[in-house]
Amino acid sequence: MTENSNLLFIIISFALFIITLLALQCYYFFRVKPQKDGSIFTVTKESIGEQSDKIKSVLSQMHMKSSEMTNALLLLEEIVVRLQENADQIVTAYVHNIFGKVSLSLIARGQKYNPLEEKENSESESEDFFRNLIFKANSVKLFYKRRGSKNIVTVRVH
Repeated sequence: MTENSNLLFIIISFALFIITLLALQCYYFFRVKPQKDGSIFTVTKESIGEQSDKIKSVLSQMHMKSSEMTNALLLLEEIVVRLQENADQIVTAYVHNIFGKVSLSLIARGQKYNPLEEKENSESESEDFFRNLIFKANSVKLFYKRRGSKNIVTVRVH
């Protein structure tokens, strides 16, 4: 009996060790982190053109389609402008490539503010009206979450 219980203890210990390793790998792969060095960008309204070019360069190195890159950069610009105008938050952008799924995470510290929410009372010719239309048209690619003191918007590129 003691040999069987020792063997059972070893098997259970080994299984727990494997599960722990798998959990650590999942945490490593799915946490918010940049794709590689040089893919962290600080974006403001003033620097959006320059940073967009750098992000486009990173996305083209990942062999993204031109239409995917253009759409992601349009969303980046509209989200950054809304965050800057309404919450005065500087945005840090990260490019991710997790198992071939490329996304762009936009992180802004500060008060809770979801830039994807529809702005009420926006006139039919205002910039906010057009931003709302853009966000609605791309709603399946846009995700907002609040983590700690960070507002995080994820744009699925590919």
